[in-house]
Amino acid sequence: MAEDWRVTVELADEGLGGWLTERLGAHEVEEAVRDRLGSVISVSGEGARVFLYADTESAATEAERVVEHVLAQRSLEATFAIDRWHPVEERWEKAALPLPDSPESVAVEQQRRDADESAESAATGLATWDVRVELGSHREAVELAERFEAEGYALARRWTYLTVGAANEDDAKELAARIAREAPAATVRVEPGAGLVSQVTPFAVFLG
Repeated sequence: MAEDWRVTVELADEGLGGWLTERLGAHEVEEAVRDRLGSVISVSGEGARVFLYADTESAATEAERVVEHVLAQRSLEATFAIDRWHPVEERWEKAALPLPDSPESVAVEQQRRDADESAESAATGLATWDVRVELGSHREAVELAERFEAEGYALARRWTYLTVGAANEDDAKELAARIAREAPAATVRVEPGAGLVSQVTPFAVFLG
């Protein structure tokens, strides 16, 4: 299941989230969901919020109706929101907001995601993306590190390995492409940040 759609249920009481999650996991409710949706809905809950994940908008809408029915049996009320996962920005957006369907709209979402990641990096002091580099020898790692130091980068190395921190995914990809050009024999990977690399200033990439 892709689970690209999410129903958020906001309950009035903090203690009701766990109850509703358990209730939706009960056998009789599973049967109702299966009969009405034709697929399984993933459910998770925390505090006063419960989340239901579906692979289509119609399944998410039907899941909302099922929850409304379960709550009505106990005369309970809640607010509902249906969101859709936007793969470019990598976050949930309102269902009414369409997915990008042109190069221009994709670029706009990518810029928003980069801005969000850069802001997160600045707020936490940690890189949100890592460029991991494996060189063929200790000497090659030293030479690459020295080239970065000559340009003003603060860096550290671990024998034949370097981990380069970037504030956002686009910066990480650009840096990875540069390293691949300068050290074609190296193995270069771009990964979400593991929280180990500091991003002290917005203009410098740090190795650690």
